[in-house]
Amino acid sequence: MVTDPMAIDRRTFLALLGATPLLPNIAWSATPQLYISAIANKSGSYALAGMTPAGTIVFNTPLPGRGHSAAVSPDGKTAILFARRPGTFAVAFNPADPTAQPVTFTTPPGRHFYGHGVFSRDGTRLYTPENDFENTRGVIGIYDVTNDYARIGEMPSHGVGPHDVHLSADGETLIVANGGIATHPDMPRLKLNLPTMSPSLAYVDRRTGTLRTELRLPAELHQLSIRHLAVSNAGTIAIAMQYQGTKTDQPPLVAIHRPGAASLEMLDTPPDILRHMNNYCGSVALDASGTVLATTAPRGNLCALWTIADGTHFIGKVDMDDCCGIAATNDAGSFLLTSGKGSVAAIRVKGTNIETSPLAKASATAWDNHLIPA
Repeated sequence: MVTDPMAIDRRTFLALLGATPLLPNIAWSATPQLYISAIANKSGSYALAGMTPAGTIVFNTPLPGRGHSAAVSPDGKTAILFARRPGTFAVAFNPADPTAQPVTFTTPPGRHFYGHGVFSRDGTRLYTPENDFENTRGVIGIYDVTNDYARIGEMPSHGVGPHDVHLSADGETLIVANGGIATHPDMPRLKLNLPTMSPSLAYVDRRTGTLRTELRLPAELHQLSIRHLAVSNAGTIAIAMQYQGTKTDQPPLVAIHRPGAASLEMLDTPPDILRHMNNYCGSVALDASGTVLATTAPRGNLCALWTIADGTHFIGKVDMDDCCGIAATNDAGSFLLTSGKGSVAAIRVKGTNIETSPLAKASATAWDNHLIPA
């Protein structure tokens, strides 16, 4: 396996775990669906956490650095937590088996993760957005799940700064959010090409790397970075964006792409809500029915919701300090929402009404950007 000398190896990671088991000794056979998130503990250390739908943390496993998001295999037996950009480590584990050792793997030299990834439908391949930072281009790394996540190749993302990736409903196309922002790990948070950035939504053949479809924003919105995606069973794509232009501008921040449509459909947002979103969406989710869209705006301390079933209509918002993680539950119209302040809430949309139920109050556990059903 290709390794990065700047990244931790398996032995080092296991040493960080010490004698603590990956998961506590609880009756996992009776455990309901879990949600996975990276967290920061009060001590400042980083960890991987699992949470029940009731908001209870059932495992808290050390990480060597800050995590970002996770991918879950089709059979639900494997989850992978990726390092936050420009990190190079990923940790694969079985959330249902407290005795299983985690597997760590890294990007090769000259590449780093963006914090997201997706499995193939048969679970044998893992695809990860990565940065070829010396050549200022995005790539999709290909890893062999059956061989300890050996990296077996890469394909172009057909853009710069690929941040998120999902699999299409047919299982043969990778849907890539090319954020358009050029970065380099020597200057981790510096954005190098804001005047010329050009984000895109790319549909890429997962077997050949061929670009099937490409959608770009109007020229006046070229600084609207396409960051996070959610995909419904019917193939509708929800898109959350972050604006890199003048702070006083108020461009639309949420869009959808319906199957076969020639362009992205921007969602109307009430001006006061858009203003409070502060040009930044943190995460996006579609409910179990694929008809309710939720996106978080942590800088505005709110979660905004739309219905996209018959046209698109803004439903309303939920207020929560520093909320960012959002995930659909198994019930139509329902989501779980997490906060960097440690809060957790359940959201249920019924028609034009939004019901919110606090599940956990602010605490020393800081939930990171994304919440992933496992």
